[in-house]
Amino acid sequence: MKTRIVTRILSVTAILSLLAMAALAGQLGGYRVIDKADDNVMAAAEFAVTAESEKKEMTYKLVSVEKAESQSAAGTNFRLCLKVGYHKQDDDVDTTEFVKVIVHRNLQQEFSLTSWTEEQCSSDSE
Repeated sequence: MKTRIVTRILSVTAILSLLAMAALAGQLGGYRVIDKADDNVMAAAEFAVTAESEKKEMTYKLVSVEKAESQSAAGTNFRLCLKVGYHKQDDDVDTTEFVKVIVHRNLQQEFSLTSWTEEQCSSDSE
């Protein structure tokens, strides 16, 4: 009788431990909110703006970083929401828009632009 109780307690403890480790692993691998004014965030944001300017052959300028998150992944992924400005050649008006970008910084500290999407910044993490 005592052996059955001890076995059940150990089984329940093992299951709870596995569930706790799985939950923790999900948190460690996900994005976390970081300071928008951090030097690494600003460097990643400037890199994104420069890279997209070269790709589209137009001049974007960084207006502000609205949101910043990071994730460890063989380096660091920065998921940023940026307010950028640009001037359309066929228009006399400066335009601003919000973009979500993902910039990867590898272990050699080199940046690459993974994603640039025009969309509004939301207050919740995705």
